[in-house]
Amino acid sequence: MHRLAKISSAFKTRKIAISIEQSDTLLTIKDIPRPKSLPVFGTKLNILFSGRGTRLHEYVDDRHKELGPIFCDQLGGNTDLVFISDPVLIKSVFLNLEGKYPAHILPEPWVLYEKLYGSKRGLFFMNGEEWLTNRRVANKHLLKEGCDTWLEDPIRKTIERFMQTWKNKVGNGYTISNLESELYKLSTQVIISILLGNSSMKTNRHNDELLGIFSDSVKKIFQTTTKLYGFPVHWYQRLNLKAWRDFKESVDLSLFLAHKISMEMLKNMDGNNGLINKLTGENINNETITRIVGDFIIAAGDTTAYTTLWILLLLSKNKDVIDEIRQKGKPFIKNVVKESMRLFPVAPFLTRHLLKESYLGQYKLKEGTPIIASIYTSGRDEQYFSNPNSFLPYRWDRNDPRRASLTNHVPSASLPFALGARSCIGKKIAMIQLIEIISQVVNNFEFKCSNDSDVKAITSQVLIPNKSIKLILSTRK
Repeated sequence: MHRLAKISSAFKTRKIAISIEQSDTLLTIKDIPRPKSLPVFGTKLNILFSGRGTRLHEYVDDRHKELGPIFCDQLGGNTDLVFISDPVLIKSVFLNLEGKYPAHILPEPWVLYEKLYGSKRGLFFMNGEEWLTNRRVANKHLLKEGCDTWLEDPIRKTIERFMQTWKNKVGNGYTISNLESELYKLSTQVIISILLGNSSMKTNRHNDELLGIFSDSVKKIFQTTTKLYGFPVHWYQRLNLKAWRDFKESVDLSLFLAHKISMEMLKNMDGNNGLINKLTGENINNETITRIVGDFIIAAGDTTAYTTLWILLLLSKNKDVIDEIRQKGKPFIKNVVKESMRLFPVAPFLTRHLLKESYLGQYKLKEGTPIIASIYTSGRDEQYFSNPNSFLPYRWDRNDPRRASLTNHVPSASLPFALGARSCIGKKIAMIQLIEIISQVVNNFEFKCSNDSDVKAITSQVLIPNKSIKLILSTRK
């Protein structure tokens, strides 16, 4: 009876969620549930006490458990933010409400930096017709059916070269203490290989050091951005506090190196059949190509590097899943990736601005209202996934008999790459890369995690481990 009541309640919630009819009493953003707050301070102190921005995913998750699938909070600022965790509401935002020119919420420090220093950026920062024009070109080469064919070769070869460096170091046991940096560097190498195609960036000590510096500077952007949460970012900038100086320094260096790498690629086009050449063939000017390429290179690290970290950590604790990968191969690895991203989505929040006055469920919201999809919460909600905190890759295989024991499975509650026109442009690259990395690691090595204590997730713009993961590799017999 309890289960029937729960299903009935969930069904009613969904009915309300998809309704776009105005109710007898007009409900607006003021009627959306809100957490308790203090005068003047609002919820600022709650954010600070919960760990500044580093535990934001937990703070929001707790608020959903307290207030339901939709709530409103200012998170220490002055703007009402609408958080949603119901997959029906989330799909309605991405498929029905984002409009022709979807606009997402950029971190305030990034917006302020662009405003102060006038740096023009790539697809992630573009809006309106400029975004649409360039996104259509990128879609053609990175998301269109069949593009996997040209992407697979440079990705596989780059990962094979990288794995060889591990093989050269591994004996009976080799501890990778700087795994995060190594995977960041690999992700950068992969995107460069995709950009260059069959020509390649020369492998030498200078270029290796350059990629290392670049990867570290990109990683620092995310770390320093998180440190700017808690108080208005312009306070940090006007007072020239260390948190702002560190952030600016990391962005300056990353943009400089990304621009330098992009220009080198454009100068050496001979024999290049990669993405750079494809974009040039679309009559896009070099300045725009440099902006797009620069953002690609900067964005390459976090999605795949941290997702790979989480997968390796989960596998190190689930030897049975490693055995299953070795038996079933890459098709099963795809399920492993999906399950890992459900538990640890690299972007725990997906965002949009409403481009016109719209109904979200039963609430009428004004144009410009910021909407935040809490996919960390939806991915771990037992309404949508049975045994939500368990690592069970088979839940994604329709033909697996073990799935019969899992009553709830709502795939749209886990959207690591978002949906709609502005979904992640690099999602095919990421999936091919993640599957290839895990395949090569599992088939070449035995591995285990040697951390003394549990590794937990923290928010640093993306969801990252709270400590370095120490992986011990040994040659597989």
